[in-house]
Amino acid sequence: MTKIFRRLSFFILILVQFTFLLAIFFDKMNAPLVLIFIGVISVLVSIAYFKAPREEERFFIKDFYLILFAVTGAITTFYINTGLKLGPVIAAGFIGTLASFVPSINKKSKLLKELPPAVYCGAFVGMTSANVAPNLKFILFAEFIAGSILILSKNIFNGFGGKLGTIAFTSIAISSIILYTLF
Repeated sequence: MTKIFRRLSFFILILVQFTFLLAIFFDKMNAPLVLIFIGVISVLVSIAYFKAPREEERFFIKDFYLILFAVTGAITTFYINTGLKLGPVIAAGFIGTLASFVPSINKKSKLLKELPPAVYCGAFVGMTSANVAPNLKFILFAEFIAGSILILSKNIFNGFGGKLGTIAFTSIAISSIILYTLF
């Protein structure tokens, strides 16, 4: 069952990234060089996705902690962004910088080594504009989705830039669709 969820998250992330490329493609239909560039990038990204090594790990408690770390990053970033009004970039940068020092507390801890990416993924969710994420409930819901996607895609896309931002964007998009269509 976990393997199905991991593959599903893999394809969701690929779908989101190719949606961006398709949006650019349809926007620039009159620019042949841009279309060629997008085509080449799409082929290279596809090859990289399917050739990338994937490792399997199974740690339920450790995964639960990663969701908690991500939620902590989202809540603190959202508070600094909206509550203290320091802005999303400063908020995420501050939280990400703090999280980067945590593994030096115990260099042998595998859990602490995975803390910075989880917190930073949460920080990306916490950077969401108050127009999109009006309150803390929305951030908590989006971060639960982001934490779940982070766990499911933990062993894929290693070494690819944009993984955490894509996860954050996907969780915000899914949360918006769910909350705004249901309520």
